[in-house]
Amino acid sequence: MREQDTFASRLTQLIREHNISHAEIGRVVGVSGQAVGKWAKGGNIEYDNLKTVATHFDVNWIWLRYGDDAMTSFSERRTGSKVRRGVIKSIIDNEQRMRLALEVVTIGTWDFDIVDDEIVLSDVAEKLLGVGKNGFRGNKNDLLGYVATADRTQVGEALNAVIESREANFDVTHSLTHSAGRVRQRGKMVKDDVGRPVRIICVITAMES
Repeated sequence: MREQDTFASRLTQLIREHNISHAEIGRVVGVSGQAVGKWAKGGNIEYDNLKTVATHFDVNWIWLRYGDDAMTSFSERRTGSKVRRGVIKSIIDNEQRMRLALEVVTIGTWDFDIVDDEIVLSDVAEKLLGVGKNGFRGNKNDLLGYVATADRTQVGEALNAVIESREANFDVTHSLTHSAGRVRQRGKMVKDDVGRPVRIICVITAMES
């Protein structure tokens, strides 16, 4: 890979263009200037930190992490790649079976579109998490708001491990902020046709007392 195509080179370019120090970026993100220096030399950056840096520089996080080719690929994915068409067909083919299964047992689902940073919850998932009458609309951080404070770090780390491709799936049990009881969340990453993470799908079930 050419140097100009790397995350480190794009970050370094932004730093120079904005005439900002590593320490200043570190204060924005909540890390040390040394950590930013490591990113600028090719070190790994966590998903949440990546999003914060991209927001600070007012750039797309996909471009910052993966470059121009990735932006083109993700744009094509929205208009319909083979993988996306296959996923949609699979969803349609299984819709009736899924609805029937969900009527028998209390299973909620959610779908996290990593590209658009948006999570969609099923009606059952909203009920299990204790979402109010206005429904859920938000991203990963909004979802974590329904996780009890004592369990929030654990659940957040499990999600980040999948987003950053350190793990293929997650399986966590936790208490809730807005309702009694505990739930179990099991999810897995879905990647595009060149292997980049694009979404997470998850099922939620109530834990018996």
